[in-house]
Amino acid sequence: MTNARQVVSNLFADYRAEWLQPEFASLFIPPPYLPKLENHRPCFLVGGRGTGKTTSLRSLRFDAAHARATSDNSFRENLNYFGIYIRINKNRVRAFDMHELDTGLRRRAFSHYFNVLVGMELCQLTLWLESERKSLARLDLRSVSQAYGLDNVSSIRDLLSNFKRGLTDLELFVNNGGRTQQPILSVADAPIRAFANALIDADLLEDRLLFCCIDEYENLSIEQQSVLNAYIKHSEPPISYKIGMRRGGLYTRKTISEGDQIATPDDFSEIDIAQEGFDLFAEEVADHRLARAREQGVNVPEKSIYFLPEMSFEEEAKLLGCERIAEKVRDQLEIEKSSLIEWFDMLAPSKSYFLQYWHESSGESISSLVNSWHKDSSMWDSRLGNYGYASLFWLSNGRKGARIRKYYSGMSTILAMASGNIRFFLELIDEAIQIQLATGWDPSKPLIVLPKAQTEAAKLVGKRRLGQLEGLSERGVEIKRLVLAIGKVFFEFARDPIGRAPEKNSFILTGSPASINKISNILIEGVAHLAFEVTAKTKATSAAEMRDDEYRIHPIYCAFFEYSHRKKRRVTFQAESLLKLSSQPAAAILEMMSDTKQVSKSELPEQLAMFTDFYEGGA
Repeated sequence: MTNARQVVSNLFADYRAEWLQPEFASLFIPPPYLPKLENHRPCFLVGGRGTGKTTSLRSLRFDAAHARATSDNSFRENLNYFGIYIRINKNRVRAFDMHELDTGLRRRAFSHYFNVLVGMELCQLTLWLESERKSLARLDLRSVSQAYGLDNVSSIRDLLSNFKRGLTDLELFVNNGGRTQQPILSVADAPIRAFANALIDADLLEDRLLFCCIDEYENLSIEQQSVLNAYIKHSEPPISYKIGMRRGGLYTRKTISEGDQIATPDDFSEIDIAQEGFDLFAEEVADHRLARAREQGVNVPEKSIYFLPEMSFEEEAKLLGCERIAEKVRDQLEIEKSSLIEWFDMLAPSKSYFLQYWHESSGESISSLVNSWHKDSSMWDSRLGNYGYASLFWLSNGRKGARIRKYYSGMSTILAMASGNIRFFLELIDEAIQIQLATGWDPSKPLIVLPKAQTEAAKLVGKRRLGQLEGLSERGVEIKRLVLAIGKVFFEFARDPIGRAPEKNSFILTGSPASINKISNILIEGVAHLAFEVTAKTKATSAAEMRDDEYRIHPIYCAFFEYSHRKKRRVTFQAESLLKLSSQPAAAILEMMSDTKQVSKSELPEQLAMFTDFYEGGA
């Protein structure tokens, strides 16, 4: 049991595949967009944190690609590149943006810094090729060392040593505002080309491309991006740049030349991870890890859809108390002396409770509604199909102290909550496994993660991610306030869907252009940090709406706030109301809810009750 727990935890607890270097090749599942990334053209790989950008870019690095090729003959036969990987360190590149240096010197210093980083990675590639029994006898480093302004470089190890010393000198020069001795600065791009040509002349690249993978491009300043944009625009074989960045992370398309810009498809292609078949990929990742667990003797199902079972509508309605509501309906029929009580008794409680829901919505008597259902069952089946899921949230009304008021389970639900984020996907599964194991497990039987454990895990992950929002950016506090307020409003809408379209969980903005612009800037920052998602508006509404954006809270939070994970209908919020959240949160929430009555403090779910001070007006 203990060993089985450890095996499963090791497979699902590490949400970042790049952390598992010893098992990278065995756990790595090629994402559906990988062939586009491996194309010879430069490209930008766009996605939020946890969508797999870093893992994909690292998979192109020479050692990782070799490890994959070792276990995949077809991949080895088609491997036509060597990759190097550079992660942009925000703390270090910020030093190169220091305004004590003039613009020209800053750019030259940053170009040299990047040249050195690439040079160090190319040294590592060369040493790796040597370890793979490639002769370095023909490698001539004179042109490389000259391009970097170095003398007396006798070997690749000597070159690497020079790079390390030179990098330290450069960082000290920049960080001290140019008050130390200025190092020799290489020309943008030239040393990289010289190094690539030296590898070609020594027959070390074997006619392969050289992928320069740059991760976290958004950490660069506008000026620094313009420098590297020029590298991308003027790149030629064998060098091709692969850029990873979050959505909105390309701050400028300009290069250092006046009027010169990078453009797609002329200079690069763009891969949006969210549009690249995430669901099938994520299921394959989960199935593969389950297979690894079975190889190590853990009794788990072959498919993740059986490992994470979905709960039927009928079963969920019963667990949420539909029988209690159905009894209330029957009592009312007896009071109204309906002649259809016997027919009503033949309806399953998972259907008959719906009469009360519709009664509260329409105001019609229970007996007239029963008569209508009896005469036209197809119409009521359609109503139940359209409003049934929304009515499950309504069932929790009056159930004070209930730990679960709505279930979130099944592969389709987990995929929807992860919303294209592989790290969220694995985190949801891992937490659900741990909760399930804590309830006890007979190792002689397959480990099945029941809907209750999946639901508790979804709430826990949402709570954890909410707690992290404040530290993600300078506007983290504002972003968290927006999530808390909008999440509370959608919770109230879900609990009281009477008289409105069901499952309203996205929003558009209206109001003055200045207010819309101000709140939109915060929302877009929230999109970058996975607090929100944004899509183009699908339908025109009014001339007062100045933006074409439709927002929703990232669905990873839906279980925490207890509303629908399904993207359905939208509401309109006044931008001025959202701006008011910083000083008058209670008043702002009332404005956002319009005519909806809020539940009492005693009926708030435990996780929302923690924020009562904020909801009641505390800043």
